[in-house]
Amino acid sequence: MQRRPDGPAVSWTGVVLAGGRSQRFGGVDKTRLPLGGRTLLQRAVDALAPNATSCLVVGGGPVAGATSVPDQYPGAGPLGGVLTALEAIDTSHALILAVDLPFISGSLLRDVQRAGADAAAAVVLLPDGRLALCLSVRRACAPAVREMWSRGARRVRDLENLVPGRRVPADARTAVDALWNINDPLTYARALELAEHDCPAC
Repeated sequence: MQRRPDGPAVSWTGVVLAGGRSQRFGGVDKTRLPLGGRTLLQRAVDALAPNATSCLVVGGGPVAGATSVPDQYPGAGPLGGVLTALEAIDTSHALILAVDLPFISGSLLRDVQRAGADAAAAVVLLPDGRLALCLSVRRACAPAVREMWSRGARRVRDLENLVPGRRVPADARTAVDALWNINDPLTYARALELAEHDCPAC
């Protein structure tokens, strides 16, 4: 738990969003794909664990080191998984990571935490303007996120409407390395190559 000298305690639950449909994999459960001796789901939990008091998996199966809960708002984008997490945690903040970012670095996760500690939400901005599915959201924002959901919001970018918000810019190298996204068999094949040089301590 972190404590700011001018505010209340800040505590973190690491959250893995694992409820995607894996349509580009022909319905194969992407969370169970092996990479470097671990499944994608286990890699995500292991990445979050050093930065959180506990870990939660939304929409995925059981995994060591985390509690799993069903996605309460399935089938319509990541915002439902975020809302499910905010309604399930008891820490002040959620540190949220998509299951398909297997090379996420501890340093980037800590950057998101630093940006998010005093913010409603902190998001990672890619060089091309897209947002990575790696972010922080304050648990107290659950009612506001639920209202967004009821109005049809489904994208992570909609969380930038939460105030105050922060952006964590990712440079091109970080986008290629720490934020490599496995979204189809081709990117998975490349990840298998990258995993041969993976450094768990980084």
